[in-house]
Amino acid sequence: MGMGKDHTLFALVDGTVSFKVGKEDRRYVSVIPASEEA
Repeated sequence: MGMGKDHTLFALVDGTVSFKVGKEDRRYVSVIPASEEA
């Protein structure tokens, strides 16, 4: 993941975007690369 100056998130590789919520409502975004998908 990359982040622009205006906090825009963008993927650096092709794949599926995954959103998760952690402790204290902290949000996480990640990209699962297409080569690892089943």
